[in-house]
Amino acid sequence: MKKIRPELKPAASGRPGIGILVATNWERDSLEFGAGAELCVQRNQDHRYLGEHGQWTANQTWHQVSLSEEQVDTSVVLALDARLVDPLVENPQMTYQLQLRIGAEEAIGVLRIREGVLSSRAAGQSADPVIHVADTQRAATISPLVSPETEPVEPAPAPVIEPRQPQSKTGLWIALISGLVLVVAGFFAWKFFGSTAQPVVTSTTPVAVIATPPEAPAEPVPCSKETLTASKDDLLFIQTCLKTNPDSNQVLTVIATAKEAKRCDVVQRLYAFKGQSGDAKVALAYAREFDPATFVAGCLQSADKETAIYWYELVLSKEPDNTDVKTRLEALRK
Repeated sequence: MKKIRPELKPAASGRPGIGILVATNWERDSLEFGAGAELCVQRNQDHRYLGEHGQWTANQTWHQVSLSEEQVDTSVVLALDARLVDPLVENPQMTYQLQLRIGAEEAIGVLRIREGVLSSRAAGQSADPVIHVADTQRAATISPLVSPETEPVEPAPAPVIEPRQPQSKTGLWIALISGLVLVVAGFFAWKFFGSTAQPVVTSTTPVAVIATPPEAPAEPVPCSKETLTASKDDLLFIQTCLKTNPDSNQVLTVIATAKEAKRCDVVQRLYAFKGQSGDAKVALAYAREFDPATFVAGCLQSADKETAIYWYELVLSKEPDNTDVKTRLEALRK
């Protein structure tokens, strides 16, 4: 069986639900003239096949497809419609293996979905329209600052200030003599009572100590092995974890915990999502899970050379100077 590298790309028209499947390493001239083309899709996570009505089943199903008018010398180009495009782009984090059958020739490869391929459900969707309202149609009404019916406000009358009567000279002398007597009396009183005055005792009021309430325990990190252990709903945990955009180390730590707990859905979904989103470190770890040289039985039942090549190629697209990945790719392609 021929080994190919299929890629799903947006059609030249850009219409949602329409895609172009390019199968590289397969020359179009080698095909039988007028031969029909068939396609079988299997997703790697649970090994189920794409059925006739977009559902995923345990039965292998072959879909009739047609050759595209677009031609590439070293590739076979197929035109896919919504019945195949919609299920494939519904969850771009999934990994799909394709089998192509054209006449007597057959080929197999791991599908790579390029950016820009849209589901048919994207047709007709647009942003909410912006409504422009003319100044004459504004709902808010501004009240006038001055109303013609408003009564004029009369100014308040000025306060009446009565003139002060001048004091007599006799009153001033009496006040002066009285003040002098008080000063002399105060001096003698201070001399007499100063020696017998008791010291003033200042009492200390105890200061109440207010206890600081204990700090509330920190919330667990949404994408951590502790949260995974506490959570029983795998799908809810995956969604909550990925919303926080965790880094590579966080994801790999959670994956290791999930592998020990046999929670394989968490393992495969986190691997696929972070790998497809361009995380080279996670994609490399996923490639080694499938690589026959490093495969360890667990959540994956068997090694898969083609899937390992797919993830190694993704790593190499992010790290073109990674010599270890180049070495493994050369060994796997032999």
